[in-house]
Amino acid sequence: MRQTGLTLSAAGEELPTAVVDASGHPEVADLARVHAVEGVGKIATKAMCVPRGRGHLFLLAVTVTSPVICTFVLQFSLPDQRRVLEEGARTGHLVIATTDPAKAGSEKPNWLTINLDTELLLDALP
Repeated sequence: MRQTGLTLSAAGEELPTAVVDASGHPEVADLARVHAVEGVGKIATKAMCVPRGRGHLFLLAVTVTSPVICTFVLQFSLPDQRRVLEEGARTGHLVIATTDPAKAGSEKPNWLTINLDTELLLDALP
């Protein structure tokens, strides 16, 4: 995970966002474009948290079954990245950005927004 935070939408809504490096995973990098062209499709999430050092490693598994099949895991370091997970649970979704957020205003990239199983996410948070 490169970074996490909140992205401000054109409508002024704060969107919980995880910026990932998908350069070695074209199937993940292309998901937003595929969903924009083919429709939202089906996405499911699972979560678990494991102790690591003085914090925890939070794992969010994302499984896409339509319009393509793809599975990947996002790793969050807790407590540092807890806020984006709490915001995701509050809003019910998470934006996965595969490009530099600083260039989003000028380049207008496609980012993938996934719905979250908020109950599952909150149950997994320590």
